[in-house]
Amino acid sequence: MFKISFMQNLRIKIIAVAGLGILLSTASCKKWINNTPEPLQVDESIIFSTEKGFQEALTGVYLQMGAESLYGRDLTVGVLSLLGRSYDLNLNESIGGLFYQSARYNLQDPSLRVYSTKVWSNMYQSIANLNNLLINLERKKNLFTGNNYQRIKGEALALRAYLHFDLLRLFAAAPAAGTLSAPGIPYVTTINATNTIAGTVGAGLDQCEEDLTNAESLLDTKDITNYRINNLIVKGVLARLYLYKGDYKKASDYSNAIINSNKLALAKNSTDVFFPAENMFSLYISQAPVFHKAVLGGQAKLGFSAANQTALYATGSGVIADWRKSFVDPLTGLGTGSPFMPRKFAVLGSKTSFPMIRLTEMYYIAAECAVNARDAVTATALLDTVRIHRNLPKYTLTALSTDSLNVEIRREYQKEFIAEGQLFFYFKRKNIPFSSLPFTSIPVDANATYVFVKPE
Repeated sequence: MFKISFMQNLRIKIIAVAGLGILLSTASCKKWINNTPEPLQVDESIIFSTEKGFQEALTGVYLQMGAESLYGRDLTVGVLSLLGRSYDLNLNESIGGLFYQSARYNLQDPSLRVYSTKVWSNMYQSIANLNNLLINLERKKNLFTGNNYQRIKGEALALRAYLHFDLLRLFAAAPAAGTLSAPGIPYVTTINATNTIAGTVGAGLDQCEEDLTNAESLLDTKDITNYRINNLIVKGVLARLYLYKGDYKKASDYSNAIINSNKLALAKNSTDVFFPAENMFSLYISQAPVFHKAVLGGQAKLGFSAANQTALYATGSGVIADWRKSFVDPLTGLGTGSPFMPRKFAVLGSKTSFPMIRLTEMYYIAAECAVNARDAVTATALLDTVRIHRNLPKYTLTALSTDSLNVEIRREYQKEFIAEGQLFFYFKRKNIPFSSLPFTSIPVDANATYVFVKPE
């Protein structure tokens, strides 16, 4: 049974910053993030002595999540996008062991094992900081004004669930590949010297659900700020979790609740093909331009060939182009030369906000749930709604067949989330055979697996 202890060899580190608003506008904070290899350690009796200190500690976790090994690069545009078959160019050994072996699904390779250990330790470090915050929060309720106690507690619980859920999706088998009784991960909620024993996949999902539903009850439904966790984002993570678990009823309820809330609207133009107004949760990543360039414009120069762009985004003769079929030269940021980087990343040097959950995912979840309920009319209508906001016509049929809907939903994930890391989780959730993965010029490893190796 896998176990984890935080007090044996690890001193909890609290990151202190001057608040997210100041963070986004000061060069000094950015310099600190860029140049500090380890989180800044401060006396917790000081950081947890004021309401502002709690907010700074929470902001520090968001900063940790933007690390290169986590959502800053490799859990988005890097390793997970190679696993998600977002690239088909330059997939050879020159791109380095980490990326090359990721493309081959060789998670047993030493470079992937080292990377897995880094992800494991960094994410559990963030979880430890959240647990420390939550423990101190209960001790010092009298510090808080207005609804700040509820907001900070709700955010911390939701982030704890978010990180555990992704650890579970990385380091344990998907329910579709076996049963909910398969080995999971340790779900850590305390700070002490006692080992936390790993439970089952089902138990881990249940604990995520508990934290998320508690967070949902604490967070204000009127808050739609997308740079930190809010009530709407919690609903989105719950929709994602229930779909992963195979609970289509609850996944449908949550995804449709978000769609019908009308708090976010689908894009009406292609000015920014990240479609920022649709982003339910965007993570600030100070070094995003550097991290992205290492994948798309540096030595690796990974990309998506013109032939496969056409194959994926083809819409028939005479049809106006899909806004998402927009690729540029990674060196110039122009649509000339060898355009193979998604334009949403161009020009490398201007993006510091990365989408973690998007409104369109809720449409796809709701559509998949409708397919499961044998409601092809509703499923087709949901996909049509996204299509008309991507410069495409509706399908010619009011209701597509079940097989066609499954194909279209998969294509929508590929088109919408290219190079964002979500495709790996889609392939794993659906337990797609490795022989059916798209766009690869190299074969998968003989021992290919969807499960990352837990550290020794």
